[in-house]
Amino acid sequence: MFPFKQICIVGGGNAAHALAALLPSRGIPTVWYASYDDEAEKINTKLAKHGTISATFAPHNTPNGLIQGRPEIVSAKAEDVIPTSDVILFPLPSFAYAPVLREIKPYVQAGTFIGVTPGQGGFDWIAQEILGSELCARITFFAIMPMPFNCRITEFGRSVEVQTFKKHYRIGVIPESKKEEALAINRALFGDTEFVGHFINCTLYPINAIIHPQRLYRLCKEWSPDGVPLTENPLFYESMDEESTMYMDLVNREVIQVCEALTVHGMDAKGHHIFDFLKWVYPEVPGASLVEMFAQNDAYKGFRCPFERHRDGEGWVPAFENRYFTEDIPFGLCIYKGVADIVNVPTPMMDAVLIWAQTNMGKEYVVDGRLKGKHVGETTAPQRFGMVTVDDLIRGVASEI
Repeated sequence: MFPFKQICIVGGGNAAHALAALLPSRGIPTVWYASYDDEAEKINTKLAKHGTISATFAPHNTPNGLIQGRPEIVSAKAEDVIPTSDVILFPLPSFAYAPVLREIKPYVQAGTFIGVTPGQGGFDWIAQEILGSELCARITFFAIMPMPFNCRITEFGRSVEVQTFKKHYRIGVIPESKKEEALAINRALFGDTEFVGHFINCTLYPINAIIHPQRLYRLCKEWSPDGVPLTENPLFYESMDEESTMYMDLVNREVIQVCEALTVHGMDAKGHHIFDFLKWVYPEVPGASLVEMFAQNDAYKGFRCPFERHRDGEGWVPAFENRYFTEDIPFGLCIYKGVADIVNVPTPMMDAVLIWAQTNMGKEYVVDGRLKGKHVGETTAPQRFGMVTVDDLIRGVASEI
């Protein structure tokens, strides 16, 4: 028996497609909330024609091969699927948290578990702001790290290819008193799962914001809009070099220092390094360094950098509207920086990347070494929510003045 009655998948992205095939194939009562544009209509049209969502899992996975499933309901209306679901899964980018929470707020029932993956971006702070303390006190949030799948849609509403289905997970839970129930849910869905402690450990976990901005800083820090275009669009991971991983390591160590400072101030914060995380997620990869972990990992093959052709067709320029910037800077590095400011940990490498990124993005986050620029309100740093002390972070809400 599954420790839940019905699961609702939220969103129309790659992971949502994989879930929409996998979960029903396992006999899990599944519905799908796809509210963006006409996604639900497109999915229902394909289901009417083909009968199922198809996911093809690469041979090294369990399961592997073709998996097919059909959600019981696919709807763009929250009232059709949210009230009857006791587990709601958010496989969403951070920028989508707020609008989706606003949409489902009137229909979320007491006792519901909301799982978000990969759990970055200050999800718990956004939920408090959108849902309010009264509703938040009646439901449970859990962040699932890492994102269960590396996958790509091959035909929207019809098929998805899953390169990697992860085997190990860590979750943070609010309130912690519900951790055993959340662990049981995630184990039933995805497998081996352990508890990571305070939710801040999910927010500060070294995943995308440690990898993407620093890699792009290495490749593009000498580029300027008025200068010579980049000569190539390299493979993002397979052509990884030591300088890129050096920047990742430096920023990661700054985040670890932030966690150590939080612990000194009485918070249950655990610092993790991206290399250790990757070895835990991908134990089969023989890499002895970050460069090797990226270059030898099948899950990372084939991904190009977020560059676009120069307007004259010769060379490449960075696409600063890509999610590696719009997601991993305001909802990633800015959070790290905001927490670092609260505990007064210097972050010179992080500052260098942020100043480079904000200049090219037309934003102002860092001024005079502090996260106090005019666009901080567009981030999900703790300062955006009025949190300026460690006690605020422990409680997850700003102190009353």
